[in-house]
Amino acid sequence: MNGLRFYIIIFAGSILVSCTKYEHRGRMDQSGIAMTFDDNSVDNWFQYLPLLDSFGAKATFYISSYHKLTPSQKNKLRIMEQHGNEIGYHTTFHSNLPEYLGRHGVDELMRIEINQDLKLMNNEGFYPTVFAYPYGAHNYFLDNLLLKKFKSVRALNGTNNLAKSTTRTEHNDILYALGMDNTRRSEDFFNKMMEIANQNSTCLVMVGHEINNRQSRYSVSYHKLKKILQKAKELNLRFYRISEISN
Repeated sequence: MNGLRFYIIIFAGSILVSCTKYEHRGRMDQSGIAMTFDDNSVDNWFQYLPLLDSFGAKATFYISSYHKLTPSQKNKLRIMEQHGNEIGYHTTFHSNLPEYLGRHGVDELMRIEINQDLKLMNNEGFYPTVFAYPYGAHNYFLDNLLLKKFKSVRALNGTNNLAKSTTRTEHNDILYALGMDNTRRSEDFFNKMMEIANQNSTCLVMVGHEINNRQSRYSVSYHKLKKILQKAKELNLRFYRISEISN
């Protein structure tokens, strides 16, 4: 807890940004949070769609291995999108992209990991405009390459620099999300982060995988997710989709 207070004090003292919405350039008119979920746990996510709806929450779901989804799961994705959520892209085979690039080169990376399932999604009515890196693994070359195709790329914030997980006023292209899964970060941690986002008019970016799956290492509990949603409503934070805060 002492460490948490230390980093939050630094964060609060150092981040002085304002967010005002501008539709095409990633600006916002009020402080908020951007909740994201990775991979392809469509059945799991769909089960908790009523929870998100009950708070008026919108989220971005980054899909990997779309080619493995069943017709039923694809229909659930469409329903999630109809409820105001966003479908993003997370590669074809969930590879570590810097490693894949080193082994296979740019052309094959784009052909297989980027274009293969993206084309399939487009053909079936999904048009992702935002991208998330598997494992959060990225580099400067990949960022620049993929920003030619997507409005933003999202990595993970594995540092003590909590400021990396808030958006800039505009031109948001590389985002770093804080993990919500079964980590050392408690509900109290996220409460404090949202309070600071509210005080400083910033937007906090978060990431989870499954919801309330006790068998998975990568799952946010129902209780924690509900508390985050409740705190966001209490603070009158807006729920942003990633495309709304991206270039």
